[in-house]
Amino acid sequence: MNLAEICDNAKKGREYALLGNYDSSMVYYQGVIQQIQRHCQSVRDPAVKGKWHQVGQLTSVRQELLEEYEQVKSIVSTLESFKVDKPPDFPVSCQDEPFRDPAVWPPPVPAEHRSLSAD
Repeated sequence: MNLAEICDNAKKGREYALLGNYDSSMVYYQGVIQQIQRHCQSVRDPAVKGKWHQVGQLTSVRQELLEEYEQVKSIVSTLESFKVDKPPDFPVSCQDEPFRDPAVWPPPVPAEHRSLSAD
């Protein structure tokens, strides 16, 4: 794992977040954070470790990515709260006909539509 791959994955995570693809964005953020952590643990040479810290202040970059990841998680949580549960299923007969109260008379038929039987 090198710095270019880590930067590329961080960029993809940010782009996905900007495009509204939050699930993919969170996957990239999680991956980048793990990559940084693994890389820091794998480096044994103090000189190489020092260069990594000089190049990007790795701990502050990791902290910034963690904050961005938390922001994406917050957005996803907010969007989930807007989702409404599926409405209850009604029998087909109720969906086809409007509700009619048997105690209420229907509206009168207009005079022009009445049949005249007294000629």
